[in-house]
Amino acid sequence: MLQWQSDSVGSIYNYLSPGCQICRQGAGLVLFVTGRCERGCFYCPISEDRRGKDVAYADEQPVGELADILSEGRAIGALGTGITGGEPLLRLDYVLDCIRALKEEFGSEHHIHLYTGILPNRSVLKRLVRAGLDEIRFHPPDEEWSDPVGLKEVLEEAKALGLQAGVEIPAYKPAPQIVHAVREADAFLNLNELEFSETNFSRLMEEGFLPLDLGCGAEGSEEMARGYLLDDIKVHYCPSRFKDAVQLRERLRRRAERTSRPLDYITEEGTIIHGIIEGKEGDLKSALGIIDGLEVPAEMYSCLEGRIEIAAWILEEICPDLEGCKCDLCIIERYPLQDGPVVERIPL
Repeated sequence: MLQWQSDSVGSIYNYLSPGCQICRQGAGLVLFVTGRCERGCFYCPISEDRRGKDVAYADEQPVGELADILSEGRAIGALGTGITGGEPLLRLDYVLDCIRALKEEFGSEHHIHLYTGILPNRSVLKRLVRAGLDEIRFHPPDEEWSDPVGLKEVLEEAKALGLQAGVEIPAYKPAPQIVHAVREADAFLNLNELEFSETNFSRLMEEGFLPLDLGCGAEGSEEMARGYLLDDIKVHYCPSRFKDAVQLRERLRRRAERTSRPLDYITEEGTIIHGIIEGKEGDLKSALGIIDGLEVPAEMYSCLEGRIEIAAWILEEICPDLEGCKCDLCIIERYPLQDGPVVERIPL
């Protein structure tokens, strides 16, 4: 029997697909394969630098070749991958190459799910299954919610081929026919909180939606989702704050644990803290001479172009020794990415 569960960030569910279970651990690689899409959903949150463009990203990292995807997967210890867009099936051959490469690199147990707004035919589904796809989530266009022709059949077809299959839509209006198709196919339904972004803000406001005081969710979306929480279907409601409060934090922590240096301090949020010494070349040489003279362990500092990175606690201790070297000293907190975004900078 299905039983309801909830958590501190408002996720409510009686069923989590394998892809969602991996996501909750922060162990899912988000593979954005294209910004191209033939639909114009008013709620689409994709950023301007991706929308309509044939660009690919593995999490926040731009992708030039398949090796970049695999490198990101290793960096976060990915247990699975979610393929999204745009419309991924507009780049079907590329998607198939990605699936095969991920399975070859991480093994058959690496779970891969895909989002699509297209109802693919049996031939396409079979190609995806042969490549190694494990789960598929369909996103019917808004205008078809009242009469989702072919949805039940494609859910059943996908399941018959061995895929976990479901529907994923934003929660902003009732969709009884979507629920009926999910129930009849014994599939699952994922509901996302309607979310404001820079690119959809004006459209959502035009449609009469208002942003919540805190976060980027829309007023009334969670209440609408609760109307879908029926005991006779497998359903999951995912609030927008989950992405930052759980998914992103856990993914950052996994990355930090695998890529941080001895000089980096890992925070509970998955960011890293270290010290920085910045200055002209001659001043940095003076600072380096002082560091070596104080016998700071080699693994606790790193010389980079234009700066020296050093353990924060050591920099605080040796500040008096560095007073004469005309360098700027600070402690920074940043994302555990190469030249990742700085969260906080504290001058010393």
